Amino acid sequence: MVEFSLFELVGLGDVSGIDMLFASSALIGGILFVLYFFLLMIGGIATDIFDGLFGIDVDMGADASFKALTFQGIMAFLMFFGLAGLYVTKSGGGASPAILAGAIAGGASMYFTGKLFELFVNLQQDGTVELTEAIGSKGQVYLRISEDGVGQVTVEVNEAQRTFNAKSEDGAGIATGDFIEVVDIIGEVLVVKRI
Repeated sequence: MVEFSLFELVGLGDVSGIDMLFASSALIGGILFVLYFFLLMIGGIATDIFDGLFGIDVDMGADASFKALTFQGIMAFLMFFGLAGLYVTKSGGGASPAILAGAIAGGASMYFTGKLFELFVNLQQDGTVELTEAIGSKGQVYLRISEDGVGQVTVEVNEAQRTFNAKSEDGAGIATGDFIEVVDIIGEVLVVKRI
């Protein structure tokens, strides 16, 4: 029967001693990274699988700020700890410099993974609009405002065109296409006047 060795498959068939620790760490981190990446690409099912299999809370939401022990940070630490340690031992360094180099590389990769996630969190925008920000804005009637009724207007709020329900300030009707100014708010309805 043919023996199967994952270490030989990736070119590390001759590892022994401390190299086995580094190779195992690099393989585990690398395999988890590749698996996580592909599952993430297949529709975000990585969250459910890793949460169920390992009992790890994997929060991939846009508001997930980095914490030192996230799944992504642990994967990065394992992978770079193993790779840096293997590099140092294969270059002729001893076990102590290899462990130190692995710890530094792993810690740095965990830190930069955190900074990357922090950057992603800072890139998100809140799309909600406070209606009070619309007061004083000028725009145009989108759907006719009938006498003592409600229509819709388009106004620019926070440098974006928005459509809101609106009613006339004096109760008079305002035709589609007329220019208006927002003067007040009642609940979720803008109070407008013709300009």
